[in-house]
Amino acid sequence: MAMISKVGLVLIGVVLSFRSASAQTATLLPLTTKSAKAHRLLEQAWDLGIDQVEQEKAIRVLRKALKADPNFAMAHEILAQISLEPSEQVSERQKATATKRNASLAEQAIIDWFQNAADHNLIPAITNMNDALRQYPHDRWVVYLSSNWLAKQTQYDRAAAIYEHSGMTDSPGLMNNTAYTYASIRQFDKAFILMDKYVAALPKDANPQDSYAEILRMDGRFEKAIEHYKAALTINPGFYSSQFGIADTYSLMGDQVRARQEYDLGFRKFSLPELHRIQWRTREAITYVRDGNITAADAAFQAIADHAHTKKMSQVEADTYRQMAMYQPHSHQALLFLAKAEAALHEGSNAMPGLIQQELAQILRARVELALRIADEQTAEANLAELAALSDNSNDKLIETAYHGAAGALLFSGQDYKDAVLHLEEDIHNPLSLKLLVIAYRQMGDISESKQVGDTLADLNDPTLEQAIVVPAFRKCIQNAACDSIIKTASLQH
Repeated sequence: MAMISKVGLVLIGVVLSFRSASAQTATLLPLTTKSAKAHRLLEQAWDLGIDQVEQEKAIRVLRKALKADPNFAMAHEILAQISLEPSEQVSERQKATATKRNASLAEQAIIDWFQNAADHNLIPAITNMNDALRQYPHDRWVVYLSSNWLAKQTQYDRAAAIYEHSGMTDSPGLMNNTAYTYASIRQFDKAFILMDKYVAALPKDANPQDSYAEILRMDGRFEKAIEHYKAALTINPGFYSSQFGIADTYSLMGDQVRARQEYDLGFRKFSLPELHRIQWRTREAITYVRDGNITAADAAFQAIADHAHTKKMSQVEADTYRQMAMYQPHSHQALLFLAKAEAALHEGSNAMPGLIQQELAQILRARVELALRIADEQTAEANLAELAALSDNSNDKLIETAYHGAAGALLFSGQDYKDAVLHLEEDIHNPLSLKLLVIAYRQMGDISESKQVGDTLADLNDPTLEQAIVVPAFRKCIQNAACDSIIKTASLQH
């Protein structure tokens, strides 16, 4: 059994206290506003943003609500949560905090929850969330905000538990979100049950088809996924995420030329929100990594970093340079990109502190792994110590998993497989850690556990750089019965 992290213990407490919450009360979260129009528009924002996943329309509606009542604190907080612009996310959270005195105590707790999370005060944030869940376990906004936040913290089991105990079966948006949560923990049977209900609830809406496609893709059913993406585009030719979903799917199938054609079609055809454009430009750049064309990958990633720099998107710029470091075949070049990543992170000013700290954790992890790749154990230990301090002071699950991944890698490099496993099991959603777990279990003689983790790794179908670096090569070695050489050398090389 893996060690339970300090954050994990607190979050387990959240779910347990939630389960013991009284009574199937129908009490709903008060939404404090003096404007009936603003209240009505917030309800409309739910229908558009959560149930219909028309995020941009929902954002416009929320902005109208706040014009009707600039002191509507919860509307500011919800806009901060769903906005596609990092600067607006920051400014709306600030406005929510500034106007919370106009709101009920429960609304204030929710606003404090997200402010504490942004400030890396995770334990108070969890306490705030717990209080909201205890009082309003069946309120759709509370269920959505809490399950969505926990999923972002990779606490998928707990996110699913909140939905299950809410008793809410009539919200297409919550069905959709929870289906993704189940898929993330590879409970595809539960995911597809919810997807069938979701499609039936909104048969003329494109998003159910798009979500169905994405979960099919996660399950490795690529051709069926493309069929559903095309069905979404038939319903709504402007539903751009399905066009890019097709591109992502071809990339995962190994057809990078076709993938780039589909990305290019999407970029030419659609006007995209900034964060979405960067997301798919990054995935387009990853196709070159999958092809082994480092020169083209560098050019594509550099263009993204340059654009982020001009837009003063410091976390995005830093993350782009970090990713460039990860696939470099030469360690000196990787070090240069990691230095650029840290510089970008420290130069920026418009990202939320929590995101900056999370990105710094990822950079430190990359530094540990790079140092191990070149057998520089002293540098690896120094960066791990810095990452450990960051984790101890942040109470952030994403930072903590970065620490465990790096600690596991260091122990693994010293052939301390037993202790390495305890850390690596805390980072089971990262292909880099899963690969080391496969080898560590094998070295310990636990062939059954090694095979189980290996099957999980081979079945990962996420269009991320980590997947591109690890999974295709791992599948190939399995197919060619060539994995013994990897296991014998216990290599950390990607």
